[in-house]
Amino acid sequence: MRFPAEARLDVHVRYARPSCMGGFAWFTVDFEPLPDGRLGFEFVNPLGPDDIDAECAQEVSNGVLLWLIGTERKDLYSVDCPPLPTAKELDAGVPVLPDAGPGLIALRAVLRHSRVHPVDSLPLTHRLAGWHAADKSWQGVEATGDPMDLAP
Repeated sequence: MRFPAEARLDVHVRYARPSCMGGFAWFTVDFEPLPDGRLGFEFVNPLGPDDIDAECAQEVSNGVLLWLIGTERKDLYSVDCPPLPTAKELDAGVPVLPDAGPGLIALRAVLRHSRVHPVDSLPLTHRLAGWHAADKSWQGVEATGDPMDLAP
């Protein structure tokens, strides 16, 4: 069985932390099953550097993949964050975290929209927001009242 069985479109995430460390990420991502019965993980970023820089886009991808393999939110801040599976491992089949449902990862994530802040759009912020986008999509987290989706 492949995961996901169905697409989850227009997942919006706004992450803003006013502090000396800052942090700002705001994007929309679509989650789709990979076509042709393939396994693996693809991250598609059709946006340009004015919308999101390459390092922050990569961290959105990493955040989604970290959620898929079951990394807890508290572990995202650590330099000892769990290693990501390689492309070869993903193509061979990596199980998705048990709470999301059964199956092997077969996901394409497409970044549809992004806004950046010239100072506060940090890679770590985008990793956290990518993780949250996946969590929101499959765990049914509502944006209302969620501090991860509140912009000042």
